[in-house]
Amino acid sequence: MTLDVAVLLLAVAVIGIVLACRFLRARRALRIVCMVLLSLIALALAGYIGLTLIFVEAIRTQPPTP
Repeated sequence: MTLDVAVLLLAVAVIGIVLACRFLRARRALRIVCMVLLSLIALALAGYIGLTLIFVEAIRTQPPTP
Protein backbone atom coordinates (compact mmCIF):
# COMPACT_ATOMS: atom_id res chain seq x y z
CA MET A 1 0.00 0.00 0.00
CA THR A 2 1.36 3.39 -0.89
CA LEU A 3 1.44 6.29 1.52
CA ASP A 4 -1.15 8.33 -0.36
CA VAL A 5 -3.63 5.44 -0.30
CA ALA A 6 -3.08 5.06 3.45
CA VAL A 7 -3.72 8.77 4.01
CA LEU A 8 -6.86 8.60 1.88
CA LEU A 9 -8.15 5.58 3.81
CA LEU A 10 -7.39 7.32 7.10
CA ALA A 11 -9.43 10.33 5.98
CA VAL A 12 -12.30 8.05 4.96
CA ALA A 13 -12.19 6.31 8.36
CA VAL A 14 -12.29 9.63 10.23
CA ILE A 15 -15.18 10.86 8.07
CA GLY A 16 -16.94 7.56 8.76
CA ILE A 17 -16.55 8.06 12.51
CA VAL A 18 -18.05 11.54 12.25
CA LEU A 19 -20.94 10.34 10.09
CA ALA A 20 -21.64 7.39 12.40
CA CYS A 21 -21.90 9.76 15.35
CA ARG A 22 -24.17 12.06 13.44
CA PHE A 23 -26.58 9.69 11.69
CA LEU A 24 -26.79 6.72 14.04
CA ARG A 25 -28.06 8.55 17.11
CA ALA A 26 -31.17 6.39 17.42
CA ARG A 27 -29.31 3.08 17.12
CA ARG A 28 -26.84 3.21 19.98
CA ALA A 29 -25.43 -0.33 19.67
CA LEU A 30 -24.81 0.00 15.93
CA ARG A 31 -23.17 3.39 16.46
CA ILE A 32 -20.78 1.97 19.05
CA VAL A 33 -19.84 -0.98 16.84
CA CYS A 34 -19.20 1.30 13.85
CA MET A 35 -17.14 3.73 15.91
CA VAL A 36 -15.00 0.97 17.46
CA LEU A 37 -14.39 -0.69 14.11
CA LEU A 38 -13.55 2.56 12.33
CA SER A 39 -11.37 3.69 15.23
CA LEU A 40 -9.32 0.49 15.06
CA ILE A 41 -8.90 0.93 11.32
CA ALA A 42 -7.86 4.56 11.80
CA LEU A 43 -5.39 3.57 14.53
CA ALA A 44 -3.81 0.90 12.32
CA LEU A 45 -3.53 3.31 9.40
CA ALA A 46 -2.03 6.03 11.59
CA GLY A 47 0.56 3.54 12.83
CA TYR A 48 1.33 2.48 9.26
CA ILE A 49 1.75 6.10 8.16
CA GLY A 50 3.94 6.91 11.15
CA LEU A 51 6.21 3.91 10.64
CA THR A 52 6.48 4.64 6.92
CA LEU A 53 7.57 8.21 7.63
CA ILE A 54 10.11 7.03 10.22
CA PHE A 55 11.61 4.47 7.83
CA VAL A 56 11.75 6.91 4.92
CA GLU A 57 13.48 9.48 7.11
CA ALA A 58 15.96 6.86 8.32
CA ILE A 59 16.85 5.90 4.77
CA ARG A 60 17.07 9.52 3.66
CA THR A 61 19.50 10.52 6.42
CA GLN A 62 21.66 7.41 6.18
CA PRO A 63 25.29 8.26 5.41
CA PRO A 64 26.57 7.11 2.04
CA THR A 65 28.57 3.89 1.97
CA PRO A 66 32.07 3.95 0.47
